[in-house]
Amino acid sequence: MNRVFSAVAKKLIFALVVLAIAVFAAAPGIEAALQGLCTYYNNAQHSQIVGQRGVDCCGNPVNWGATSSYYECHQEYCVWCPPPES
Repeated sequence: MNRVFSAVAKKLIFALVVLAIAVFAAAPGIEAALQGLCTYYNNAQHSQIVGQRGVDCCGNPVNWGATSSYYECHQEYCVWCPPPES
């Protein structure tokens, strides 16, 4: 009986892993959102923001202003993302 249960459990775990991979592959915004957002500043004291590059928390691209050697990158987190526009 344990061998049958073990075989069923292995198949169930395999199916769940395949399903999880399919869900993440079908959601293009997930991978982009994990890349984060970088904010660029005019000096080491971060006195003024001069640009941003990356993606926001919903996976939308952010690309404005200038880049510099003074920057911080972090993950953006959302409570809710609006549905994509048709």
